[in-house]
Amino acid sequence: MTKNKFITTAAALLLGFLFSCDNTTADPINNSLNNPNNPGGSSGGGATILGPRILHKVTVNNVTNQEFFTTGNTLDKAVFLESGAPNSFVIGRVTYTSGKVTKVKYEQEVNGSVPANSLSYEYNLTYDANGKINYTTCTTMAGTMPSFNSEYTYTYDGSGKMTKIVEKKKSGTTYTHFSNYTITNAGDNISKVAVETGMTSATGVPDMSTVVASTSYNFDGYDTKINPYTTLPKAFFVTWSLLHPLNFSSLSANNVMSFTVVNPSPMPSIPGAYTYLYDSQNYPVSDQSQMQKYIYKAL
Repeated sequence: MTKNKFITTAAALLLGFLFSCDNTTADPINNSLNNPNNPGGSSGGGATILGPRILHKVTVNNVTNQEFFTTGNTLDKAVFLESGAPNSFVIGRVTYTSGKVTKVKYEQEVNGSVPANSLSYEYNLTYDANGKINYTTCTTMAGTMPSFNSEYTYTYDGSGKMTKIVEKKKSGTTYTHFSNYTITNAGDNISKVAVETGMTSATGVPDMSTVVASTSYNFDGYDTKINPYTTLPKAFFVTWSLLHPLNFSSLSANNVMSFTVVNPSPMPSIPGAYTYLYDSQNYPVSDQSQMQKYIYKAL
């Protein structure tokens, strides 16, 4: 798995909200909009969930594209089906210290094994005294050989919302590049993430005159319902978003309904839109076509 393929896959997964399989819950739950004559029932015969829940998986055309393995409200592992490759998955394994996510490792598996020379990404997170992520390192390996390392620092506003992430990338002990992620918040939702990339000095000082790429991820509209990804650890989705910024909308309180990726000229902008049907508890259970379904476990 090359880096470009890995990141392209991450984007494709979000574009379809594609997620991958533990058969503990059927779908959909409490779907009064899909089945108005049986409020609280489910077309898949699953039990009604009225209290706390956690996202289990999302299916598209009855195919599980992403799955979250959980123990209670703890996420142990996430499995993402790679686009166009039915036996190829991105696996995210989560480690905790004192109840906080402190490591997430992503690697590819094809037919149940890790291909030689494929890239893996291991994120290690630390927190400040208020419990917010303040520093992250990422070690990237090509098979068993080190590829590059990244360091991330975080800025928050007075209300505690994340407003900026600065990445400094290095080869060995020498810094080479930076990426600035500038985050715009609208209430409890992320409305825009602007990413600019350039070069640093050998000691890690960004040179803004060398900015070679600037991409904007505009999350143009949200509903007022509950984002199912908020039932899972936010720190996990911070690392998933660092693999591809289009995933930043998964950190929002509500569900994104439209977005635009504004690429550097002359590349075209990429628009997209989502629709939802909800249950009686204001959780999405499917898109309006009912091809894509969100499946939960009760807590």
